[in-house]
Amino acid sequence: MEPYKTDIYYDGVPKMSEDCLYLNVMTTEDSLSSTEKKPVYVWFHGGGLNSCYTFEPEGNGEAFAKNGIVVVTVEQRLGVFGYLSLPQLSEEQGQSGNYGLMDQIKAMEWIKENIANFGGDPENITVGGQSGGTSKAVAMVASPKMDVEVDRLILQSGLNYDWPFQTQESAEEIGTAYLGDLGLDEATTLEDLRNMDAEKLIDSTSSNYPGSMNLDGLYVTYESIQDSINDGVFDEISVLSGTNMGEGSYPKVSTADDFYAQYKELLGDLYDEYDFENLVKVDDNTAAMVSRQLGTYGLGTNVSRSLMVNRLYGKTMSERTDGKAVNYTYLFSHATPESMSDLGTDRGWANQWAWHTGEMWYAFNSLREGVPEVRQWRDWDYELAEKMNQYWSNFIKTGDPNGDGLAFWPEADENMGYIQLGNGISTHDEELTDLEKLMMDYTVNCFNFPVAD
Repeated sequence: MEPYKTDIYYDGVPKMSEDCLYLNVMTTEDSLSSTEKKPVYVWFHGGGLNSCYTFEPEGNGEAFAKNGIVVVTVEQRLGVFGYLSLPQLSEEQGQSGNYGLMDQIKAMEWIKENIANFGGDPENITVGGQSGGTSKAVAMVASPKMDVEVDRLILQSGLNYDWPFQTQESAEEIGTAYLGDLGLDEATTLEDLRNMDAEKLIDSTSSNYPGSMNLDGLYVTYESIQDSINDGVFDEISVLSGTNMGEGSYPKVSTADDFYAQYKELLGDLYDEYDFENLVKVDDNTAAMVSRQLGTYGLGTNVSRSLMVNRLYGKTMSERTDGKAVNYTYLFSHATPESMSDLGTDRGWANQWAWHTGEMWYAFNSLREGVPEVRQWRDWDYELAEKMNQYWSNFIKTGDPNGDGLAFWPEADENMGYIQLGNGISTHDEELTDLEKLMMDYTVNCFNFPVAD
């Protein structure tokens, strides 16, 4: 699938192996020799809970390390080996599934105990992730089995505010159905399963392929991440989070009439309350584009990939903690440079916009001439990458992304401030427009945000 095949996996992918429980530590000679321990950034890669790996080129942590941060990227079991749940396993172990989550927590314990040997400060840990990596990060923090203190979170393309966990029973039903998809007896014994060639247990094309955590009552005890937030689990954790322009869910429309008809259904009473037809003007030429923009700005529901969800989270946490929880929100809207051969293809800007994962090259400042070969990076790409990596580094170090030479990034507090990182950098904490108020009301209702008294 493009643009991933050509931008990230241009050298193919590593051979899949059961030998997957490892982590990578990136540090410098200065960090190793310094008497002052450096902040630690623990990174969980994306790919849902069933694919990808820790050393993809866009996630190269070298720039963070040069900024005085000790970077650890963590691998864990994925897919069938990370999240298969079966009645047979539950009978043996008391619960089943969530093995990947167990790996994460074990890795954090190792980091806490050993990172000082690499120049890292075990008392200053930020955990980050993108897409599926955000799910790993927030679930781990919410787990009662996690006793390593996390100071900050960086959540790229997935705040997961309303992410629900499936029940243990549901996970077992899916696991049992998966055995059937493999052509196995659903009551196959654990001994027989463990004696099988591992590769024969993998069929990622199955609709029942395991790749979700479950409410096992041991590692996962909340019905949703929102429940853990409401219970105060995240009250003392600062969060930097955001989304990319074009990631949000949105009505697929082709005409102005279709646009207004679908948004009338989507918004319900808010449609007339905000006089939507006069508030948002479109014609047949602009309807599709504006619909996609609205999905990202605040009228979409794709795994919290809505700017307004992130802004409201900051406001909500600021209110419930009397300003102690300091959060920052971004919108990444920069389009990676395209070539003439990209025009009209799945790789082209008209289709991808600021594509899912595209911000990684900039946040990690990992883009290089010829890496990837298909991108002809421009001066602004390099400058934006330097600035974004500095924002991220500052946040990892102190909890505040701001610093010398950078545009001021306002907090996502009662003003719901945010920064837009695109063809330029703009910051926003002004009074809400009527359209933003509509987005806020819609998001409060859709995501069940608490309403302040």
